[in-house]
Amino acid sequence: MIQLFHVTRRYGPGAPALSDVSLHVEKGEFVFLTGASGAGKTTLLRLLFRDEVPTSGQIVVNNENVATLPPARVPWLRRQIGVVFQDFKLLPRKTVFENVAYATQVIGLPPKEQRRRTYQVLEMLALNHRLHHFPEQISGGEQQRVAIARALVNRPLILLADEPTGNLDPDLSLQIIDVIKEINSHGTTVVVATHDRELIKRMARRVLALQQGVLLPGGAA
Repeated sequence: MIQLFHVTRRYGPGAPALSDVSLHVEKGEFVFLTGASGAGKTTLLRLLFRDEVPTSGQIVVNNENVATLPPARVPWLRRQIGVVFQDFKLLPRKTVFENVAYATQVIGLPPKEQRRRTYQVLEMLALNHRLHHFPEQISGGEQQRVAIARALVNRPLILLADEPTGNLDPDLSLQIIDVIKEINSHGTTVVVATHDRELIKRMARRVLALQQGVLLPGGAA
């Protein structure tokens, strides 16, 4: 489902953000991407959904060469990928319901299906009591869950999550990971970037470890 072949990403002189990274994530797999701040986790995720392009190397996502994908095909790629950003990127003038439903509008679902999917995912994430609130009216943890709901509402083939539990207490973190595990159990390929070692220890999942842009052998930081 995801393959990287000798991928390097530079932003200027000095050490690259990613250096000669090769990896393979199987369809339906759940993997953790870990490493210290600045190790290259976010850069790797951005490369996968073509927010950036590699300086060198090849990236294949669902049989498409992302590095050379024509601009007209980029929206098609992104419709298959749900992304949870560290900074949420919620629309401040839209309610919780509207923020999540907007993702379904973008791909052109019929209005009835938009509403059905939006209600369903918000209920799954225990947000049905916040439907008509704006982002500034809810807590950071609730904003995090709205961002996750938006990433999941279109039932993506791939879910990329950048520190999805970073602002949550331990109990809520486990609840969020349980939701992501449930999504994974239905066939969605999941890559979760995190530096939360306790969370990783609780999960029997493969770990890809980055250190200063280099993928460590054996997946151990």
